Amino acid sequence: MKTMTTIRSLAFALLALQAAASEACRVPPARQLIPPEEQLQLATDVAVGQVIGATPLNDYQVEYRFLTLEQLAGAELKVFTVTGGPVEHNGNDTTYNDHSDFAFWARGGGRAMNGSDCVIRPGFVIGNSYLVFLGMTPTRRSFEKIELIDGRFNPVDKWLVYVKQMLSGRAAGGDGVPAYERTGRFIYGFHRIVSRDELDRKALAAQHAPAELLSRAGRLADEFDRIVQNGGAVADVQMDVTLREAAEVQRALAAWRQGSNH
Repeated sequence: MKTMTTIRSLAFALLALQAAASEACRVPPARQLIPPEEQLQLATDVAVGQVIGATPLNDYQVEYRFLTLEQLAGAELKVFTVTGGPVEHNGNDTTYNDHSDFAFWARGGGRAMNGSDCVIRPGFVIGNSYLVFLGMTPTRRSFEKIELIDGRFNPVDKWLVYVKQMLSGRAAGGDGVPAYERTGRFIYGFHRIVSRDELDRKALAAQHAPAELLSRAGRLADEFDRIVQNGGAVADVQMDVTLREAAEVQRALAAWRQGSNH
């Protein structure tokens, strides 16, 4: 009887551990979700590299070898390595439309997702090129894909342009406009499109807004608040894509409300 009790106790303990592991990363570590401007402040080793090889280390880890195409910060190595995961487990090999999509710049944006253990293990495609941040805790934006066009980096990729600008010591705006003026223009432009109050999560939930629209509006509200608070360090591209997202969310809100009235 005592043996059965012990076995039963062990079974319950294993189940509890398994449940804890499955829930271990419901909330990703905050350091993986830092905004772009903070990531650039912490950056010490940044390079654009092309994947030239991949060696499986076990079922969950792969060592990727990169040929350095351009060193943006730190000491240059001709070849460097990144330990990640199998590429099939990291299928988000996208450029976010040359990093002009709101989803990339908003909180939690980036192609590198963490696993159930909260560890980011990026996957890469041999032959493709990536903007890689080394020497710091990885974020979801630490391993972004950069398209090569005729053997050259895509000159209009917004993330690459921003990273180069920030690492060279230039201001986020890059055009000499004072930070308060840039932020003021953003706030004015945003409220011409949609008011911050219209995006209130509690109000929309009380009106039974669709879950997807509720999530999108809340994310936009969060990004508006972040830009207002940190406007001096926020790039023009982040303001631009947020204004574009505001227009799209406003149209979606209007369409939902119109449909609700019929």
